[in-house]
Amino acid sequence: MANCIAEKQMIEQKKFDLELSEREYAMHVQNLLNTGETHAEMKQFSEGKKYYRNNKKRLDSQIAKLNEEMQRIQLKLVEAMKERKIMDKLKERAFQAFIESINEADEKLIEEVVNFSNNKRDGD
Repeated sequence: MANCIAEKQMIEQKKFDLELSEREYAMHVQNLLNTGETHAEMKQFSEGKKYYRNNKKRLDSQIAKLNEEMQRIQLKLVEAMKERKIMDKLKERAFQAFIESINEADEKLIEEVVNFSNNKRDGD
């Protein structure tokens, strides 16, 4: 889970840096357009914008996949916690049954000792 979170943060930082670079590129393009550039340069600008657009889509899809992975891991963790609680309850019940059986054995032993004592006195 921690790895997914760290990877997601790294990708989000890359996306932020890419968006910043894209804004700088857009300002650069606008400045060049204001000076009257040629058709070939316009095509180059279009390719640059396409580059940023494609990279942003790629980073967005990576973030979406990581979000899905994080949700899947969270569900596994929730299930593991439920199983752990169930196991803890079962252990507690087994321990309580063990304690009760020891108490019953102690009571039987005490009762036998008392009966033996009474029978010994009565038999004297």
